[in-house]
Amino acid sequence: MLVGTIPFGLVAGVASIASGLTATQGMALSMLSFSGIAQLIVCQLVAANSPVPVAILAGSVVSLRFVMYSAAVSPHVAHLDRRTRAIIAFLMVDQSFAMTTRHFSAPGDTTHREWHTLGACATFYVSWQIAVGAGIALGAQVPSNWSLDFAVVLTFIALLVPAVRTRADLGAAIVASAIALVAAGLPYRLALVAASVCGIAAGMSIEARHKR
Repeated sequence: MLVGTIPFGLVAGVASIASGLTATQGMALSMLSFSGIAQLIVCQLVAANSPVPVAILAGSVVSLRFVMYSAAVSPHVAHLDRRTRAIIAFLMVDQSFAMTTRHFSAPGDTTHREWHTLGACATFYVSWQIAVGAGIALGAQVPSNWSLDFAVVLTFIALLVPAVRTRADLGAAIVASAIALVAAGLPYRLALVAASVCGIAAGMSIEARHKR
């Protein structure tokens, strides 16, 4: 997963400099938001001289998927203190969420599995900041024809395939993929939110029908 994350981080770093942010501002955005898609959206809006509230709102909209991640992870970490849950929430990204849900759903002793989550989250956070810092240092020297941003697509494919285990999983994946393609033109990356909601609804519907 890191193989796909590092090129994406480079792209985010380059985008921050290309948008007019200073190196300090670019790193602050990365360290405080820790969301590749949100960072790219904010950089695009900064480059277009959009008002700050608009940039914050757009970054929040594309991050709505984290609400669903929270709902999925919360039953497994409800026993932890608030500070530990806050750290996990801040560090949680798509890749570490996928690893966390797979780890918690695996058979065996569930005691102290939160350390696996914290380890995965911290690894991605540090690796991401290093990649973004390298992208900021390189600036516009990375040729666009390298298409480094495509690495994130490959990363999500690697996350998706092992997670599809049942008919409900497969139905959710198919519906989400179809909606993402159909709604690709929506502003503020709302296609991601729409695809997530529709995919979850399809998976739950198939699961309920299977149980009946």
